[in-house]
Amino acid sequence: MSIHLPIRIAVVGARRGRTFMNIAKMLPDKVRLEAVCDVKEDALAEWRETDVRVHDNFEELLDDPNVDAVCLATPVTIHARQAIAALDAGKHVLSEVTAAWTLEECHDLVVAAKRSKSTYMMAENYCFMREVMMVQNMVEQGVFGEILYAEGAYIHQIIHLLFNGDELTWRGKLRRDQIGNLYPTHSLGPVSRWLGINRDDFYTTTSTFQTRSLMLPIYAARNLPEGNIHRDEEYQAPDATTTMLRTEKGVMVQIRVDWASPRPHHMNRYALQGTKASFIANIDPSLDPQIWIEGRSPEDQHGGAKSWESLWKYADEFEHPWWKEAGEAAAKTGHGGSDFFVLREFANAISEEREPVINVHDAVTWSSITPLSKISIEEGNQPVQVPRF
Repeated sequence: MSIHLPIRIAVVGARRGRTFMNIAKMLPDKVRLEAVCDVKEDALAEWRETDVRVHDNFEELLDDPNVDAVCLATPVTIHARQAIAALDAGKHVLSEVTAAWTLEECHDLVVAAKRSKSTYMMAENYCFMREVMMVQNMVEQGVFGEILYAEGAYIHQIIHLLFNGDELTWRGKLRRDQIGNLYPTHSLGPVSRWLGINRDDFYTTTSTFQTRSLMLPIYAARNLPEGNIHRDEEYQAPDATTTMLRTEKGVMVQIRVDWASPRPHHMNRYALQGTKASFIANIDPSLDPQIWIEGRSPEDQHGGAKSWESLWKYADEFEHPWWKEAGEAAAKTGHGGSDFFVLREFANAISEEREPVINVHDAVTWSSITPLSKISIEEGNQPVQVPRF
C-alpha cells in the first residue's frame, strides 16, 4: 500500500493527545498529529484552539481520508472493537494496553490484523524503558545463559482514578464488577520480550491468585458522602493479583499487579534469573537497577555470587542501540522515555512495511491473561491453557 510521510495520526482519547503531539514534534519526518477524537466536549475544548482537527464521532474519524493511523487511548474494554473497525477501514492501529478484554476478542483481533494490509501495534511502553531494553540486549548477547525464572510487578495505587466526584469512572465500574488480573501487560510485556515469547518460546499454562478487595471499600467509605450508592457497594476486583505462567522451555514467570495497596511511590519491579547472571530492578526507585554477572561481578570464596552491582556500570558495553542512538531525546518524554520509542517504532514499522516489535500476536497473548485469570480463579486457582493465537 502507498505510504504517506509523515504518517498522519489521530489520537482517540483526546487527553492523551498532548503526549503524542509533543513526540510527533520530535519526529517531524516520521509522524504528524492530524486529529483528535473524543466523546467528551471538555476533553476536546483545548484542541479547538489548535490546527489539529477535532472529531467527536469515532466512525466519522475512520472516514477521514487525511488520517493514516489511529492511536487508541480509550477505555480498555473497547480497544479490540475499535482496533478491528479501524483495521477494516484501512487505518494503521496503535492500541494502548490491554489489546483485548475477552478470548473471543483476542481471536477476532488476530483475524482482523491478518486480513488487513495495515499495521497493528500495541503500545506497551514499559518494554522500551532504558533498563528493560538494556537487559534485552544482554539476553540477546548471551550474558544470562539459560533463563530459569522471570518476574514483573506493577504496583501503583490509583484508587483516585476510579472516582469522579461522587460517581464511578469506567475504571471504577470495571473494578466493581470484575475479578482477576485486570492489567497484566506492564508486568508481562518486558518479561515476554526477554524470553522471546511467540518466537523462541511459548506460554503453556497459567494460574492466578487474588487477595480480597479491601482498599476500594475503605476509600469509598472515607471519601463518598453518606447515602451515596457507591459507598456501600460490593467491589469484586482484588487489591492485588499474582499470576504464574510456565513456558514450553520450562521457564517460570511470576507477575503481580497491585493497584490499590497504599505505597509511597509508583513501583515497577522486574527480575530475571539465568544460569550466568541475575537482574533485579526497582525494589527502591532511589536505587539503580542491580545485576550480577558470572566472572565479572564480585564472587564469594566458592565462586558464587557475592554482591550486586549497578546495571549502569555496564552501560558502555550493553546499552541498547535504540537508547544509544536516541536516549537523550527519549528521556525528555513520558514513562521514562519509553513513549518516544513506542511512537517511533510504530511509524518505522509502517514506513518500512514490516511487523512492529510488539505485533498482534504479542498483544493478544499478553492481554489474554485477563480472561484466563478469571477462569483460573473461578476454577479454584487451577492452571489453564494459554491459547496459541
